[in-house]
Amino acid sequence: MSSMASAPRYPGAVFGTLMCLLVASAVMIPIAVYFGESIVRAMLPMFGVIFEWVAGDFKLLRLTIDNEGADRVLSATVMWKHITILGGHVIYPDPRGTANASTLLAHALQGPLVAILTACAWPTAGTTGASASRVWIELGIRLLVLLPLVAILIGIDMPVVLAGEIWHFTLDALAPGTGSVLVTWKHFMQGGGRYALGMGVAILAVHLGQAIATSKSLLAPPPERSV
Repeated sequence: MSSMASAPRYPGAVFGTLMCLLVASAVMIPIAVYFGESIVRAMLPMFGVIFEWVAGDFKLLRLTIDNEGADRVLSATVMWKHITILGGHVIYPDPRGTANASTLLAHALQGPLVAILTACAWPTAGTTGASASRVWIELGIRLLVLLPLVAILIGIDMPVVLAGEIWHFTLDALAPGTGSVLVTWKHFMQGGGRYALGMGVAILAVHLGQAIATSKSLLAPPPERSV
């Protein structure tokens, strides 16, 4: 009897957080696996605008999803936009002189997926003694705050990495040893940076969501009843 009486009770907040994580995983992981290519295809126009902005010396001729062996990749075909002097070489734009770069398509949604799952799994401010409804309110605000942050994360990932790939082999061929912010960014993202940024934007959304919820008094404890 005593062991049954002392059995721990799981507060509604913990249950709500776990349920949110399970639901988010059950929804987001299949979407990323089965619909990831369609999602990326819909974002190609946005990727093209960002690519041409960050890789200003190159004119984007083609941005598409393609096959490289057994892999599905996001591929960019470019040419020089204007006369460029690089490493002592004078390069003239020529429609016949094109270059191609690619990056794995599977990388496109890894950062956003990490961000969403981290935001769902992170404990809410009122975990102890909070009602399930308050947990869901804070989680809802948190995810709304996360949406624009995820959009920024998507924008600084694939198109900028592709631009870094272009500059990587361009500098290797024409100006070995020359540094580039885009190349450094490419190495950072491919070395685990997209996971770190995914967790970073999730934590930022957690704190912003908590601040908004607290300022709106949505998480204020209910008034105690007088006995």
